[in-house]
Amino acid sequence: MLRTFVVSTLPPDERRALRERLAPDERARLTAEMAGPEGERLLTVRAGLRLLLGQMLDADPGAVVMDDGPCPLCDRLHDRTACSPAGRRLRFAAVWQGDLIVYAVCRFPVGLGLAVTEGSGREAWLRGRKPARLAAYREGVARGRCSRPRDGSVEYIVRYVDTAPEYGCVVSVVYEVPFH
Repeated sequence: MLRTFVVSTLPPDERRALRERLAPDERARLTAEMAGPEGERLLTVRAGLRLLLGQMLDADPGAVVMDDGPCPLCDRLHDRTACSPAGRRLRFAAVWQGDLIVYAVCRFPVGLGLAVTEGSGREAWLRGRKPARLAAYREGVARGRCSRPRDGSVEYIVRYVDTAPEYGCVVSVVYEVPFH
């Protein structure tokens, strides 16, 4: 499932209400990581992600456990997972540029790429395809795992996502599925 929204279209009171869904320690940590408008955007991205994952896992957004930090064994970033208190598990990805935020939620490891195009029309869209695809591939595949080496038992599927022309961007998604 893929969802997009434009932050600037949300009224300020809705943005504040969205950020209030974060746990106080999570809000403090994210605020400390980045100040100013980018910090506010990061809080909104995280809060929107929590809300979406809560809906998809049929759980309170605050009860969803998200694992998207460095691995305690190898200190590398691996695929991002979210678990409900009932034990349901999903993978997720989030990208943003400016006011545009895109989320992907999947049963398998997933990556997103977002390229803002200069100009409009088919030529601009074609120029944005490669950067979006490479970013998604990097996000979804290059993270790797410390538990097992990559092998031929999985297949990586790349898709371009239809976006509204007024967004002026190309979105691609890469996800890993068992090889058939």
